[in-house]
Amino acid sequence: MSTTNPASPETIRRRILAFISDELVAEDVEIGPEDDLLSGELLDSVAVLRLATFVDENFAIGMKPTDFLVENFQNVRVLTRYVVRATEGRSPAG
Repeated sequence: MSTTNPASPETIRRRILAFISDELVAEDVEIGPEDDLLSGELLDSVAVLRLATFVDENFAIGMKPTDFLVENFQNVRVLTRYVVRATEGRSPAG
């Protein structure tokens, strides 16, 4: 019944996509899990910092400066994998 991850990878992916769509890009912009977030066309540097803050706070990661790598934020799919790795082995919050 319980899982060691706070949410399934699919739920994590959906939450990240929803945040980006609702808070970081124009209304008419559609974004998918493979779209390059760091190309400068979707997110500017401030938006990337807001995304990192959202991920850190909403998934209780405790992100370290060494985690803030292009490889972890390139697109939603790899960001989801990062969140899953960072939360593995933890009990669900609340």
